[in-house]
Amino acid sequence: MARCFWAKSGDGESTWLSVVQHLMDAADIAGYLFDEYLSEHHRRLMASVWGGEQSKARASFVFLAGVHDVGKVCPQFACQRQDLAQLIRHQGIPVMRKDDYPKRSSLPHGLVSQFALEEEVKAGGGNERRAHHWGILVGIHHGRYPGTNMVKVARGSYKSAEGSDCDDPRWGQARSEILRWMAARSGFPLVAPGTALPELPIAVASAYASALVIADWLASNEDYFPLRPRPVDEAGKLSIEGYPELTADQQRDRVRRAWKRAAFPSPLRIPGTHTGEAADFYRHRFGWPASYRPTEAQRAAVEIATREDPDLMIVEAPPGSGKTELAFAAAEVLMRARGLQGVFVALPTQATTNAMFERVAAWLTSILGDEPQKLGIQLAHGKNSLNESFAKLLERGKSPLEVHDDEEDLGLHASRWMGQRWRSTLSPVVVGTIDQVLLAALKSRHVLVRHLGLMGKVVVIDEVHAADEYMETYLEAALTWLGMYGIPVVLLSATLPPARRLALLNAYRRGRGSSGVSAESVDGVIGYPAISTVSAAGVRVHEIAGEAEVPKRIIPTSLGSPQEIAKLLDRELADGGCAVVIRNTVREAQETYEAVSSVFGREQSTLLHSRFLAAERAARDRRMLELFGKDSVQRPFRHVVVATQVIEQSLDVDFDLMLTDPAPMDLVLQRIGRLHRHDRAERPCGLCDARCLVIVEDRFAVPWTYSRGTDYVYSRHSVLRTLGLLADRGEVVVSESRDYAELTALSYCAAQSVGPADWAGSLAAALKEEEQDTAQSRTRASTWCLSGMSVSKWKAPKLEEKFQGNAATGEEARGPGVAAARAAVRDGEDQIPILVVALDPVLSNVPVAPPLSGVTTDDESLHVSEYNAGGRIADICSWSISLPPRAFRTCGQSLDEAVKAVAGAIWEDVVRRKWKCCEHPLLSGELILAMYKTSDGERLTRDLCGHTLTYSTEKGMEIWANEES
Repeated sequence: MARCFWAKSGDGESTWLSVVQHLMDAADIAGYLFDEYLSEHHRRLMASVWGGEQSKARASFVFLAGVHDVGKVCPQFACQRQDLAQLIRHQGIPVMRKDDYPKRSSLPHGLVSQFALEEEVKAGGGNERRAHHWGILVGIHHGRYPGTNMVKVARGSYKSAEGSDCDDPRWGQARSEILRWMAARSGFPLVAPGTALPELPIAVASAYASALVIADWLASNEDYFPLRPRPVDEAGKLSIEGYPELTADQQRDRVRRAWKRAAFPSPLRIPGTHTGEAADFYRHRFGWPASYRPTEAQRAAVEIATREDPDLMIVEAPPGSGKTELAFAAAEVLMRARGLQGVFVALPTQATTNAMFERVAAWLTSILGDEPQKLGIQLAHGKNSLNESFAKLLERGKSPLEVHDDEEDLGLHASRWMGQRWRSTLSPVVVGTIDQVLLAALKSRHVLVRHLGLMGKVVVIDEVHAADEYMETYLEAALTWLGMYGIPVVLLSATLPPARRLALLNAYRRGRGSSGVSAESVDGVIGYPAISTVSAAGVRVHEIAGEAEVPKRIIPTSLGSPQEIAKLLDRELADGGCAVVIRNTVREAQETYEAVSSVFGREQSTLLHSRFLAAERAARDRRMLELFGKDSVQRPFRHVVVATQVIEQSLDVDFDLMLTDPAPMDLVLQRIGRLHRHDRAERPCGLCDARCLVIVEDRFAVPWTYSRGTDYVYSRHSVLRTLGLLADRGEVVVSESRDYAELTALSYCAAQSVGPADWAGSLAAALKEEEQDTAQSRTRASTWCLSGMSVSKWKAPKLEEKFQGNAATGEEARGPGVAAARAAVRDGEDQIPILVVALDPVLSNVPVAPPLSGVTTDDESLHVSEYNAGGRIADICSWSISLPPRAFRTCGQSLDEAVKAVAGAIWEDVVRRKWKCCEHPLLSGELILAMYKTSDGERLTRDLCGHTLTYSTEKGMEIWANEES
C-alpha cells in the first residue's frame, strides 16, 4: 500500500515520484552529505549524543532524511493532485477534492511527519519526551519554524481531522509501514528495547536539522534526481500493480550520479604541520621575500594556536601590522587540529569584502600548491558578480547538469547554486560581510542553514570594532552559538574598548556553558599588541612586544566650513602631496567635495562613499588602490580624496595628510592607519610628519562644536571624550604600539574625567543620552535575536518555541522582506538595497542604463519585456545601491516603519511591475527604482516618499526633503 502515495507530481502527464522513492533518494543523499561534505567536527557534534559513535549519528541522520516527507501520506496533501490520488483510491482509501478539506492549511505535511514519528517511537515503547526531540527535526525540514500555537492547532487536526486514526486508520498504518521500513534500512533504533533515543541539546539538534534541510533540497532537485514514468497499465490507466521499482544497484547508481551532478564541495584539506621556523612558514605561505620577517604578534598567534588550541582569539594590533596574515596562519593550525571544513572570513562592508577576497584567494592558492585539491570558495554578498576574480571562478565552475573528472579539475571553484540566498555560506571557504554572521542570530527562515555554513569552519571577523551597539547584540548572540558548536573564532581589531572585549569574551564563554569573566582580568590596559584567548584552560591575555611605529600627531584644527577645508588643503599641498578628508556623513562628504573640487578641479579630487552604484563604487575602489596602494606606480603629484568611513576599513591605501571629522577615539586611531601607512623614500615638503587634523568648527564654544551629522552616526559622549583628550593635551601623539590601547581605554573610561571643567555638564548629559540610546538599541535588537543567558541549556523543543520569525526579519524572500532582514541586524545609515534603472524622456521613457564613469552613454534601450533583458541581467544587478531610511523618516515614524514605507513604495511602483525581466532569478524579489534622466543626460532624478533623489557619477545619490514634506 505504501507504494501508491505520490511525493512529486511532475509535468502533470507522464512523470511522478512516489513518497517511497523520494524518501530513498533523500536518505541515500544524506549518507553522501555525512561522508563527503560535513566536517569531522560536525560529525563529532552529531555523534556526541551517541557516546561519540559516528556510525549511530550517520544512521540517525540517514533515517531522518528518509522519513522527512512521510507526512505526505495524508489526505490533506494527496488531494492536491486528483489524477495521482486515483492510485490511492484504487487501494480502497477515499481522497476527496481539495476544496473538501477546508482546514488543510492548518496541517502541513512536515508536521504530519513529526507527529507520525513521535507516535511510532511511543508505540514502540520509546520515551515520549525524547521522541518529541527527534520528531521536531523532521517537522522543520523546510527551514520554517512553526511556533507553539501552530503546532498545537496542527496536533489537534492530526488527531481529529480527515485521515486521523479516528477517521481512517489506514493512513496512519501506511505511515507506520514506511517509518519501520526506513528504520530497518538505515539502522535507526525506532523500537525499544535497543538503544534508547537520547535527548537533544539545541546545538546537536541544530546540527542534524540544518543538514537535513540540505538533504531535502538535493533530493528535491529534479536535475539531480529525475522523476520516473508514471505507473500505467496496458490500457494506459494509472495503476501501481506491476510497477517496477528500482533495484538496489539501480538506486545506488541513481544516487551516485546525483551526488556527482550536485558537485558538492569537499572539505578543505590542510597540508601537514610546518616543522620549521614561523618566519619560514609565513614567507612560504604568503610569498614574502627573504628579507621579510613576521611580527612578534604573528609569531605568537601560531604558537598560541598550536599550544592552546583556543576556542576564541581576540587579536588587537595596530593598523597595517599584518593581522590578516596572522589570522590565516592561526586558522590553518585550528582547521588542522579540529578537523574543520574550511574558513569563513567576515568583514564590515561589501567593499572591504571584495578587497579581502583577493588576499584569501592568494592564500588558498598557496595551500593548494602544497595540497592539490578542488576547493569550493564563495564570495558571500549580494553583489559578488562585480568582483572580477570571483566572476572568473564562477565561469570555471560546473553547472549542476555537468559531470566533471575530479583528477583533471583541481584548484579554486565557485558555485552559483551555493551562492544563492541562504546557501551562500555552505562552501568550505567563504568571504563575506559580517551580516552573514549576524543573520545566524536572527529569528528567520532557514537560520539553521546559516548555522550549517558556520558550523564546520574557523570564523575570522575583521574590523570587529566596527559593530555598533545594535549589531553588537547580534554579534554576541552569534558568538554564543558558535561557542555552543565549539567553532573556533578569531576576532581582529586595531582598537577595542575594554568593555567590548569583555562582552565578546563572555558571549563566547556563555556558549561553552562557562561563567563570565571578571572585568578585572581583562579590563583597562592589558598591553598592546595583545591576544586574548578562551580555551579549556580558561581566559588568558597574552601581551606581545610591539613593533616600531611611525609617530602620528592628532591635532584639533578650527575649520568652520567646507570652503575653509578646501583653502587649508590648497596651502598644505602647495608643493604636492595626497590628502584624505574623512567626513562622517555622505551629505557632508558631498558638500566638502563640491568645495574641494572647485579649488583643485575634478582631475585632482575624488569622492568616495557608500551611495554610488555598485559598479561605480567597485571602479572607484580599484582606482584608490591604483593611485594610493602599496605598489602604486600612478601616485599623483597632488590629489585630495573626500570620503566617508568607507576609507578606514581594510583598504590598503596611504596618504600624506589626513583631515577627519571627530569620532570615538578608537575609530580615529583606526583612521590614522591610512596615514603614512607605507614606507616611502620621499614625501612632499611639509608633509614628512604624519599629521591628522581633527575638524572642529568652533574651539571657543563650550564644549567645542563639530559637524552637524556626527551625532547621527556616533555617540555624542564618545566624540566629546575624544575632543576632551585633545583639549587637555593640545594634541595627541601616537608613537608606540601601547598608545593605541591606552588612548582607547582612557576614552571609554567614564570614571576618569577628560576635557575642561566647564565641559562636565555637557559630558554628563551626553553620557545619560548614550546610556538611554544603548538600552533602546539593545531592546530593539533583542526582539528578534536568538539570544538569552540560558541559551546553552536549551533543548530541541526550543526550535518550536524560539526560532519563529516574521516579515520584519525577512521571512518574505522578496522585495521589502529583503530590506527588512538587513535592517533587522544593522542600525546604520544605509539599509534599503535597491537597483537603479534609468528612464530616458527623450526616448519616451524607455528603460536604459544609468550613467557610469568612463563608460560611453548607453542609450540602447533595455529589453525589460524579455526574461533575460536582452542578455543584460548582470549589468542590471551591478546598478545596485542602498538608501538610508533615516533620510526618509517622518515625524513620529520609527526606523522600521521608514524601511517598510520606502521599500513598499518602490516595490509597488507601476513603472517596473510589468517588466518580464523581473521574473529572472537574479532580479526576482529585488527592489528596482526607475529614475528619470535629466536633459543633459548626466543625472537621474525621482521623487520618492516626499523626497527628491538625484544621482550623478560625480556625487552619487543625493536625497533632499521636499518642502511640503
